[in-house]
Amino acid sequence: MGQTRCRRAPGRRIAVATPSSWFEGFPDQITAEDYAALPEEFCKTIEVIDGHVVKCESPSRVHNRVALNLAIAFKAGRKPEPCLMVDTDIDVRITDVPLNIRQPDVTVSRCIPDSERLYSRDVVLVAEVVSPGSSLKTDTVDKKAVYADAGISTYLIVFLNEGQDGVEKIEEYWLEPTGVYRLVQIHTRRLTMENPIPLDVRFGELNLA
Repeated sequence: MGQTRCRRAPGRRIAVATPSSWFEGFPDQITAEDYAALPEEFCKTIEVIDGHVVKCESPSRVHNRVALNLAIAFKAGRKPEPCLMVDTDIDVRITDVPLNIRQPDVTVSRCIPDSERLYSRDVVLVAEVVSPGSSLKTDTVDKKAVYADAGISTYLIVFLNEGQDGVEKIEEYWLEPTGVYRLVQIHTRRLTMENPIPLDVRFGELNLA
C-alpha cells in the first residue's frame, strides 16, 4: 500500500467494526484472533502496526497499474526452481504478538500452500510504489526499517514522477548481515536485476494500461 494515505483508528470499546464505521468499532489494539474475525474484504483496506489498526485509502490508478505490471514482470521472469510466488497487496505477517501485518504493493515469496498464512520469513522481496509527497516517509523510512528487521532480503521503492503518470526511478536495497538495508542501485529508465528473479523491464512497460 505504498501510495495510500493511512490513518490509525482511535481507541474505542465497541466490539464490532464494519467498513462504513471502522473508526467506531476498534479497541485501542487488536489481537491476531480479532483480525481473523474481520471480514476479508475489510482486511484488504487496513494494515496493523503493533496491534493498532491503520486504515488506508484507495491508491491511484497509475499506482495500481505500476504495481500490477511489476508483479506481472516478476511472474514472467520466474525460473522452475526455486519455487516463488508473486502477489500484490497480500497480507505479510511480521509478528503475531504484538500483531504486525503489512500489505506490500508487490511481494515475492517462497512457495507455500495457499491455506498457510504468509509470514515475513518466507518473503524474499517486497516493493512499494510511492508518489511525491504522499507516503514518502512511510515507505522510505518506516517500512524500510520494518522490512529490514523482518529479514526480507530485497526492498524496492518505486518512485512515481511529479506528474504521477509514470515511474521516475526505482531504488534497490539489499539486506546487510548487520540487519540494515544498503542501497545498491538507483534504476532509471529500466529495472534490471538478477535476484531473486531475473528481470529487465523498461519503465514505460510498467505504466502500460
